[in-house]
Amino acid sequence: MMEEPSQDLTLSMKINAQQEEGLGPLRDDLAEWMAKTLEIDISGENFMDVLDNGVYICDLANIIHKKAEECVKEGRSNDSIPTAHLKCRRNAKSGTWFARDNSASFIKWAKSFGMKDDCLFESEDLVAHKSERQIIVTLLELARIGYKYGLEPPGIIKIEKEIEQEEEQLPKEEEPRPVTPPPKPPVSAKSRPLNLDEEVRKMAARCRCSEHVTRIREGTYMVFGKAVIIRLLKACGKHMLLQNRHLMVRVGGGWDTLEHYLVKHNPVFAVEHRRKGSIDFLNGDDVLDNDKFLYIKAKYKSQI
Repeated sequence: MMEEPSQDLTLSMKINAQQEEGLGPLRDDLAEWMAKTLEIDISGENFMDVLDNGVYICDLANIIHKKAEECVKEGRSNDSIPTAHLKCRRNAKSGTWFARDNSASFIKWAKSFGMKDDCLFESEDLVAHKSERQIIVTLLELARIGYKYGLEPPGIIKIEKEIEQEEEQLPKEEEPRPVTPPPKPPVSAKSRPLNLDEEVRKMAARCRCSEHVTRIREGTYMVFGKAVIIRLLKACGKHMLLQNRHLMVRVGGGWDTLEHYLVKHNPVFAVEHRRKGSIDFLNGDDVLDNDKFLYIKAKYKSQI
């Protein structure tokens, strides 16, 4: 008889699943960027299948390499650019050693351009579809390098650069102070564009943590006692049918969806479970009250 997973494991699995779903906005954004840059048929749905032989990632690297050489030649950069261009086998099939060679060649090229190991995927991550998250991290870093040499970046990198410019213009403050925005007159929901503050408040209410989310200034919020940057990212692919923008939180050098961030950092979190042995659970029917239980995760501050 198989042992049932513990409540901690169940909760962890739920959060991990939501974390994987949170990759969708970044994956779609990168797919749209690569489709435009390389003129290829790629989307969030076929993302890994299109990239896993390494050919298009090598193509993207070579475009950036040429851009870098042009910048140096025109005097717009003093960087030392590697002389050897990246070579790849264009007829490499998915899952083959040739695909692994392409992946390894890209990794070697990326390191020569200063990309750190923690930003790079491993060959098996790409070829065997082992870590889509790490592929996305690598492509985001590649897009930042490309932007440095004049390549049009994906939407999320544009947001990063806008944030950097805003931070340079802001006066230094000792400590951010949350403020309550003034009420706004009602506007027709059909005609108005998405409002960042309104969408943040909706998401906080949905995650039942409104009291932990307060606005500091435009685009900056205090969330569970920590100041974070939140932006709206244009939705691409299948997500365009659901909404026009994604709420994204700046986390270290990367991004996360606001929904996943709130669930992960919520100091009090409750999940309703069905008992595994319940016949209603197995049949997918409504579960009786005595077949349900709550799992509550909470953090408490010591009074000592």
